[in-house]
Amino acid sequence: MTRKYSHPKYNKFRFDAGSLALNFVATVRHRGAQPRDLLTTPEVLADWLKLTGCSKTVVLPSFHDFDKSILLREAIYRTVRSFILNEAPDAIDVNCINDTAAYSLAVPQIEAVSYVVRWESVHPIKACLAEIARDAINIIGHIERNHLKMCDNHGCQMLFLVNSPANRRRWCAMSLCGNREKVKMHRQQKKCA
Repeated sequence: MTRKYSHPKYNKFRFDAGSLALNFVATVRHRGAQPRDLLTTPEVLADWLKLTGCSKTVVLPSFHDFDKSILLREAIYRTVRSFILNEAPDAIDVNCINDTAAYSLAVPQIEAVSYVVRWESVHPIKACLAEIARDAINIIGHIERNHLKMCDNHGCQMLFLVNSPANRRRWCAMSLCGNREKVKMHRQQKKCA
């Protein structure tokens, strides 16, 4: 039997949530229906960090780092979702985000001979997680919090940041969930006619 979301596009990372932290949260697809976690191994996490430009060096996260990253992702998800739903976030989740943001960031260094910029960190994975956590804090703690949305498609429920002044976007992407909703409404209208 074929899974409902077996199309290859549902197995790809999304980078259209409007921020690094929300793109990280979007590594779980279809949270409202059949959640699919795309971060399945430390190697996949390393790939995601490289794709975002967060990790400038090739570093394989340990299983401990991988577990910490999943805890951070879910803390960001629950915290942002609680703000969208006008609920108080869980203090444990907020502490997780704050503690992770306290890690040292990577530092830019210029090589003396080539003048190429290198990003150095004692612990590159923690530096990346700190960058993600700080992005989440900036979104939650500023006016951008009023532009946080959850996709109206109940099966999707992707969290995203609306960048338009009107702040009326309803779906994670018009080409995905928005189109599905339009097709669904069209079929219902045909049925009633």
